[in-house]
Amino acid sequence: MKKVVPFFLAMLCMAGVSVLNSCSDDDSSSSGNPDMPKSGNAVICNDVVREIKSAVYTVETPGNGEKTADSAPVYTIYLSPTAGLVDVDGMLIAEDAVKITVKQPAGAVDLSVAGNGISYGELDVNSSNLGEASVATLSVEFLSARVARISAEIEAGGKTLKVTYYGLCKDSDASEAGDASNKVMLDKAPIAWYLKKAQGVESHNYYLALTDAEYTLTKGQVTLKEAGYLFVADLYALPGEDVYLLPEGEYMASQLNEDHTFTAQYTGVQYTDAEGNKSQLSLVPGEPVKVARKGDIWSVSLRFVDTDGMEKDIVYEGQLRIIDQPEGGGFSLPQIGRDVEVIGATAAATYYGNMLQAGTGMMQINIFDETYNSKKGQGGLAAALVVFNDLFGNPKDAAIKPHEYMPNTSFQWGTWMPAVEVPMAAMTFPLGTYVQLDDGTNFGQFSYGKGGTIKIEAAGNHTDEDGNVAPAYKVEFNLTSKDGFVLKGSYTGVIPITDASNDKPDDDGTSTLERDYDMDLTKIKKAHFYTSDQIYIQNIGYKPISSYNCGLQFINIGIENVGDRPEDFTDREPGGDIVRMELVTEPGKENVITPGTYKVGEQRWPEFVKPGVMMRGIMLSGALSGSRWMHQNYSMKDNGQTIFEYMDGHALIYGGQVTITKVEGEGKENWYRFEFDGICVRKHHVRGEWEGPVVSQTGRAAAEKDHLEPPRLLRRLPAPSVPMSRLAEELPNVMFQKAGMTK
Repeated sequence: MKKVVPFFLAMLCMAGVSVLNSCSDDDSSSSGNPDMPKSGNAVICNDVVREIKSAVYTVETPGNGEKTADSAPVYTIYLSPTAGLVDVDGMLIAEDAVKITVKQPAGAVDLSVAGNGISYGELDVNSSNLGEASVATLSVEFLSARVARISAEIEAGGKTLKVTYYGLCKDSDASEAGDASNKVMLDKAPIAWYLKKAQGVESHNYYLALTDAEYTLTKGQVTLKEAGYLFVADLYALPGEDVYLLPEGEYMASQLNEDHTFTAQYTGVQYTDAEGNKSQLSLVPGEPVKVARKGDIWSVSLRFVDTDGMEKDIVYEGQLRIIDQPEGGGFSLPQIGRDVEVIGATAAATYYGNMLQAGTGMMQINIFDETYNSKKGQGGLAAALVVFNDLFGNPKDAAIKPHEYMPNTSFQWGTWMPAVEVPMAAMTFPLGTYVQLDDGTNFGQFSYGKGGTIKIEAAGNHTDEDGNVAPAYKVEFNLTSKDGFVLKGSYTGVIPITDASNDKPDDDGTSTLERDYDMDLTKIKKAHFYTSDQIYIQNIGYKPISSYNCGLQFINIGIENVGDRPEDFTDREPGGDIVRMELVTEPGKENVITPGTYKVGEQRWPEFVKPGVMMRGIMLSGALSGSRWMHQNYSMKDNGQTIFEYMDGHALIYGGQVTITKVEGEGKENWYRFEFDGICVRKHHVRGEWEGPVVSQTGRAAAEKDHLEPPRLLRRLPAPSVPMSRLAEELPNVMFQKAGMTK
């Protein structure tokens, strides 16, 4: 074929990602019905399961053809477990079909309306006896003239009936006329890809793979799981305004890739029999690929020679959603390939902490529908939502944060992670946000989130039977998948959290930040700087800065210790953000501000003491020393005559940079602009900009070292927090490379 490379919500056990399982610990309670057909098309009467193997319908218009309220067309549909039935006569002879009559086959059916009804054997529910049924729901939807989706649930007279069907439903009248004898009808579109503009011509390339059988799709390779036809079309056309709308018309064979052509090399029909044997079938020479559309229903057809030697039309009828070809040619794990909605019955979450080294707390919320929990292998749905929010110093405090999360591949605060496939131990696992369909196989089928929103809201508190109170949440997601489908879902209730973080002991308590932080430095009217002839070297102590042939200066944007009265606050207002930078300069230039970018050194070791470096912060004698950020709060005492300030947030700066720019203008001889972006031990960023005058700090000797004599308020620094857990082993870097992520 063409140039395309060929939830069980699984456990990345070797990388620390959890299994997304049912909330129940007792597998014996949800063993499922072993007789349930894998296709899902079945009649279940009083718990007896029979697979639907034939479906036909007929349409009649009552009256003399004049349009009246009672002359709407009536559809009569027959669903039988007998294979090979192609018309109403065959259904009546078999005497085993579910019979449905409906006037408007467009969704939910009102059984109280005359003419609508469902019957099976002795069970018959319609408008005349609807009141005798305790349960009576019916939905009939024709997706095309030959494809129907039907569901029903009836309880009446001590009998129960459930019907589920999605597939071909033949027009009995067309069958009698022989119309179906020379046609092979297809109803599934595993691939409908837009492959971008072709080289050397103006036309664009579209690639379709269409079938009538159940299939798997792996890396662009369609494999039929049962007997059926596979029709592949490689088309070229000049698109309209929407390149994802396949142009209609007739496509002729050509090797030049011009408008409305197909390439015979990559276009063809293949038949797979019940034993899995494949036959490549010939195309009728000179016949075009025909593409037409009526509303949302597309028709794609081609003339070919079938296995019996007869010329036939192979025709796809149904929806056709064109999407970009997935990166790498497709997915390794089977995809659901349709819109899905997860109606959550239960939920659970796992907190992984700073798992992806982005300075954000990774939380995976697993939502399960009722079928997933109670009926294994029968089409249940579950969703894994991976969101990034606060990083908790104590994992026991981990909580789900209400927010409207947007997709992002850099794991930023307030975002959710699109799904990627991660190869590991000769297997492939999904990681990120996705939906899983439990189809009875080991892994199931998946749909990977790509875009959209996840919205989490607080929903009050819930008290259980034992009187325990827990917060409840309302979770809603409306996403698009990587193969172009809609992933919707919701859940309201308690979400228990399991802590799976396992931090290395590198959170030294020097930061109180739980997310990236943008400073507000507008309260500061004037910055100050002072110099020192001594620099503290880690594991060595104080050394003369001159021994490194450098100068050293400290720039304070906001002085932490001001005074106790309102009139003392001349250079800044009470409270707010303040930041200090310890900068290494050229020798002799420590008494002036030198514009440029100063990057934070990796350590306070001699090799990092050189001009253009901002020295990393350090804790000395209980004080935040060197480069650091603080946030001050305050209260008024004695009728507003005394101000009491106290620190309520802090971080030593271990990474990042500051850029200093001279501000020109009359009266601005000592004005500078500072663009600050520091990084704390928890990998959170502290960002801010400030512009204004910078003056030499008075009342402080040039050789004074604030490391040894910390300001009064800094003496109230709390004890270091408990080290934050972090996974002992990071995810392999190959994950980021393959996913195109930024780490």
